[in-house]
Amino acid sequence: MALTRMHHVGMVTPDLESARHVLCQGFGLSVDGSRTPGPNGYKNSQDKTQVLEFPIGEMYYEVSTPTDSDCRAANFLNATNARGGIEYISIASTDISNDVQHLINQGIGLQGNWNGQGPVFLDSNTTHGITLQIIPDDNYYVHPYYRGNGTLTGMAHLGIGARSAEEMRNFWGTIFGLEEDTSMERGLKRPGDAPPRPADDPVHLIEFPLGGSVIEISVPTTPDSGTAKLVASKGTLGAVYHHTCPFAPDVHRLTEQAAAAGLLQIGTIPPKNEAEGNVVAWFHPKSCLGMLVEIWNRTPGEGHYQ
Repeated sequence: MALTRMHHVGMVTPDLESARHVLCQGFGLSVDGSRTPGPNGYKNSQDKTQVLEFPIGEMYYEVSTPTDSDCRAANFLNATNARGGIEYISIASTDISNDVQHLINQGIGLQGNWNGQGPVFLDSNTTHGITLQIIPDDNYYVHPYYRGNGTLTGMAHLGIGARSAEEMRNFWGTIFGLEEDTSMERGLKRPGDAPPRPADDPVHLIEFPLGGSVIEISVPTTPDSGTAKLVASKGTLGAVYHHTCPFAPDVHRLTEQAAAAGLLQIGTIPPKNEAEGNVVAWFHPKSCLGMLVEIWNRTPGEGHYQ
């Protein structure tokens, strides 16, 4: 497989101006005016949407609103009771023809007709219920002018809730050819093992690096956690999008900025003069376009999981 990176996170919202407020005023990002010019971005006549792009590191949030009541984005909004959220992730390939054929050979279906060269959506019935797009890598590098105010510098990971680690290992490892970072597995103790590396929630976590980011899988280990309830209700085919996790060198600066923009923080973080090491903040989906957001400043290595 020639998959290189997470190309973008595809989101749907009923109001692009709210998206601009949350992602620019709240999180310090910027609209890429070279690719989505003007106050309302560009009109995608094929998908029947209006689109804005917000770069973050090597990728971007693509936020769409439907321009027609009978389109994929409109159906997604209806399914989320007009709240919106993460609809799909797009993965870049430098050899899309062979990569998609490999996926087909592994039993993955496609949505609609495909010309053999351009972007293609995979059939979510064959991808454990999550919508994925494979797209030719366009070597996207955002101009410094559109990098925002520097509060967020990249995407640490994208979180997926799932019912089974083995299903996800087969899907992302065997079928998609990603290599699991086994050093980052945590939250599960098997008989005879040393004590497990801790997880912040009652979940078994496994990770698959992809370019400069990571696909993080959370498998609930108890039936009553928020993740368990989400998987039970929305991940009936095996998986569901859970959150995105941007990287912020200064999480306190980010939380102050987000609070000033009216974003709802879940819980609190230690005061700056008391904070040591890793700092993690969470923001509620209802104030973040239907998307649960985790912000962290975790360093590589041992401190990454502790």
